Amino acid sequence: MKYHIRSKGGQELTVPDGSHVIMLFRQRFLDPDDEIRRDDQQRWRRLRDVPEYASMMRAERHDTRRFKTVFLVTALLGVIGAIAAILARM
Repeated sequence: MKYHIRSKGGQELTVPDGSHVIMLFRQRFLDPDDEIRRDDQQRWRRLRDVPEYASMMRAERHDTRRFKTVFLVTALLGVIGAIAAILARM
């Protein structure tokens, strides 16, 4: 089933199936506010409003949040380690 995608800027793209939609979203070519419709439909819907893709977007946000948390903790531990090394030399 073909999907038509329309970006916020008005650019349109046609993909052969839903797996391509997922691939484009994960590669950051699509935004949750981009509009999508199936080939047999006339009504455009925001990508975030389509149940099949909304759960994927929530999972992506959760993964991003987790990555940021791990990065922050690692950076803080690195700074603490550097301070400890400097203080040990004194």
